[in-house]
Amino acid sequence: MDAATRPEALALESRSWTRPVLLWGLPLVVVLVSVYLYGSAGRFVSTDNAYVQQDRVDVAPQVSANVVAVLVPENSHVAAGDVVLKLDDSLYAIAVAAAESKLAAARSEVESLKAAWHEKNGEIAVARRAAELTTRDYKRQAELAERKLISAAALDAADKTLELSNGATGVLTLQLAQTVARLGGDATRPTDSYPGVRAAQAELDRARLDLEHAVIRAPSAGIASHLPKVGARVEIGRPSFAIVTDGSLWVEANFKETDLEWVRPGEPVSIDVDTYAQHRWHGRVESISQATGAQFSLLPAQNASGNWVKVVQRIPVRIVLERKAGDPPLRDGMSVTVDIDTGEHTRFDRWFGRAR
Repeated sequence: MDAATRPEALALESRSWTRPVLLWGLPLVVVLVSVYLYGSAGRFVSTDNAYVQQDRVDVAPQVSANVVAVLVPENSHVAAGDVVLKLDDSLYAIAVAAAESKLAAARSEVESLKAAWHEKNGEIAVARRAAELTTRDYKRQAELAERKLISAAALDAADKTLELSNGATGVLTLQLAQTVARLGGDATRPTDSYPGVRAAQAELDRARLDLEHAVIRAPSAGIASHLPKVGARVEIGRPSFAIVTDGSLWVEANFKETDLEWVRPGEPVSIDVDTYAQHRWHGRVESISQATGAQFSLLPAQNASGNWVKVVQRIPVRIVLERKAGDPPLRDGMSVTVDIDTGEHTRFDRWFGRAR
C-alpha cells in the first residue's frame, strides 16, 4: 500500500468501529449511568406541599348580642383571660332580675306551705282533743239515756256532735296530706332543697351565666385576629374572632403515599420557607398520620363505582421545628419545602427487596 492510500484506509478503519460505538455503546453507557444514578438515589424525599402550622382557637360567643366594645386592636397580643369583646347585656340583666324574683317567689311559696303545714298540725291537735271530749260526752249521754234520764233527742244531738268532730279531724288530716304532698312528701327539709326552689335557682344561675358571657375573654395567650366591629351582631356557636396561640410551631407536609416507604418518626428534616430564601430551618419527623388527607374530608371518596380512577393519595406528616435565637419570625400558613433524610438506603433496596 503506497503512502497516498494509507490515510484513506486508516479513516475507513476508524469509521468502521466508531459508528457502532456511537450507535450502541454510547446509548448503553447513558442508560447504565442513568439507571445507576436513579437507583442509587432515594435517600431524600421532598415535597413543597407543606405549610407552617400553629394552634389556632376560634372563639365563639355563648350568647347572641350586638358588640358594644372591642377592647384590643387587630393582630395584637392578648393574655389568657383578657377581655376582648363586650356585648350588649341589657336583655340578660333583665333576665337575671326576673329569675331573682322567681326564686324569691318559689321560696315564699315553700315557706307558705310550711306555715300551712304547721297550722294544720295545730288544727288537727285541737280537733282531736275536741273529738276526745265529744266522745266522753257522748258516752255520758248514752249512759243517761239507758237510765231514761234524758230524751232520745239529746242523745241524737250528742251523736251528731261526735260525728262532726271526727269528720272535722278527717278533713284536716286530708288537708295536711295535701300540703305535705305539695312539699314533696317532706315538710322538714331546708327551703332551698325543694324542687321548685331548685328549678328557680338553676334558672337564676343560667341567667347570671348568660350575663357573664356577655363579656368575651381570651381563652389563651396569643394574637387576636378577625375581630368584629362595634355594632356587629355575634351569634351563638359562630366564631366571632380567632386567636393564634403562643404555642410551638410545626410543619405539616403532605407527602405522596409512594414517598413514605422509608419515612419514620425521628428522621432529620431540612426546611426551606418560601418567605426567607436565604435561611434554612431544621427539624425532625414527629409523627405520620394514620389516614390520608382524603379520609378526613367532609365527603370521603367512594371508589366502589365502575368509573374509578386511581389517584395517588397524600398523607400528612407532622414535623417539629428546631428554632434558634435570631431565626426570622414564622406565621401560621406559610408555604415551605421539606426534605427528609430517610437514612442509608437507595432505590436498589426496593428493587431487589432488601429491607431496611
